[in-house]
Amino acid sequence: MPSNELAIRFTEGKYATKSEVGKELRMSMIDNIWSNILSYRSTFNRYLSVRSIEKNQLVVCFCPSVSALVNSADTKLVRLMKEYSHLNVNNGEVARFEDECFIRSLMHLAKEHELDVTENYVRSLIRGDIREAAPSMRLLTRYLDALNFIKKSFVSPIDVDFLAEIYGRLVGTTELTSFYRTTEDTNRENRVLIDRVYTSAPVALIEGMMDSLFSFLSTSTLTATSKAAVAYYYINYIRPFASFSDEVALLIAKAILAHEDLGEVGVMLPLESLLSENQEEIARLFVEVQKTCDTTYFLNFALKQIEKKCDELFDFVAKMKTDALRNDFYREEAKPEPKAASYTYEQPSIFDSTPEPAPAPAPAPAPAPAPVVEQPKPVEQPKVEEVKPAPAPAPVEEPKEEVEQIAISYIPPAIDEKQALRLEQHLLELDPSLRKHEAHFYARHCTLGKSYTIAQYKRMIGCVYETARTAMDHLVELGYYRKDSSNKKFIYTPIPRR
Repeated sequence: MPSNELAIRFTEGKYATKSEVGKELRMSMIDNIWSNILSYRSTFNRYLSVRSIEKNQLVVCFCPSVSALVNSADTKLVRLMKEYSHLNVNNGEVARFEDECFIRSLMHLAKEHELDVTENYVRSLIRGDIREAAPSMRLLTRYLDALNFIKKSFVSPIDVDFLAEIYGRLVGTTELTSFYRTTEDTNRENRVLIDRVYTSAPVALIEGMMDSLFSFLSTSTLTATSKAAVAYYYINYIRPFASFSDEVALLIAKAILAHEDLGEVGVMLPLESLLSENQEEIARLFVEVQKTCDTTYFLNFALKQIEKKCDELFDFVAKMKTDALRNDFYREEAKPEPKAASYTYEQPSIFDSTPEPAPAPAPAPAPAPAPVVEQPKPVEQPKVEEVKPAPAPAPVEEPKEEVEQIAISYIPPAIDEKQALRLEQHLLELDPSLRKHEAHFYARHCTLGKSYTIAQYKRMIGCVYETARTAMDHLVELGYYRKDSSNKKFIYTPIPRR
């Protein structure tokens, strides 16, 4: 029984390697414990049609924790695809989202090859503002060309012709004089006889192993994320090309995601961080997979990276929508400003010559002594005396009966958009567990005594019903709303908060 508990602990809690189990238990001899762990995992193992250099079948362990991680990653990808489909084409949201994804991808690629570029340069490259890139930057343009090819042809089967098209675009040629690697790897590790770790496959095995990979991709029933992770590891394991094997592996992984009903989103997901980040961890996992033929070690890591990239893009989409609302709000406030700058010019008229010639002529002093000034005096007296208290009863007739027709005499105060934005930011800083779109909705729907529905959330955020329901229930869990039911639908009433 204790052995079974350890098997569950080091499989479900953490899919640990043998050395990790020994370190955590502080034991050097763990053969019996490790055999029990492998026995437990074997009930969930699924053998793949691809084999190692030693002809051993690769395996994936779909234990409950790994299966849950696979489902979570697939769900987030589907949600990201829906978010992308809801973006507005007319106001530039789609173009901004695509540019941001490709900028992140190319920046990771530049970091891998130690290219000194800025985001503005990469943005200009993506938008076509730079017609001829410098020789050191041509890799970025070729990689972008390969991404656009996958984006346009994700219906084509992933086979040797598809691979040749990607590799040709990456090296910058339409006619390949050579394809697979023809020279052996001279790395010292390939000469080790005991506990050998291959840095690449022998030349004679490359074509057969790649054909088995294409067969696996066309016949396997694994999810898109699982197949993409296996393909990325396997191509890096074989290293079929003299150069750019890492980039080809990632492009094939993206093509797999695009082929599995994810379309453009599978291509735009910035997984190029696998090329430039966590390289020591990835190398350690690759060695572990090679020694055990268990691809689950790398699958776990890859799935978490996919979820991380999805979350980053969710945040970007939310920020993009918030910026659009904020810009619309401030643009509406700025409308009355041009009215203030009226066309009233206080310049003297050209035809008004009275002030200019007044000091010039000599007869000007003649009218001065004239007694004409005394005339306005009698005029002022009758004006003062003529002011009479006219009809006083006139204001008595003002009250009208229209006010009495209003059924509700109290009109509740409304929160304007500027206050709502401030409240939204305050909520996000006050409660880290609150999501951005939830804070956006609550800041505009928090009037005491009112009730709100899932349909209102769906219309305001622009999401599907299931996403709206989950968000409203999450707000209930956090204590922002009370959930009730009325007329076969759920209503959410704000709860007073300090």
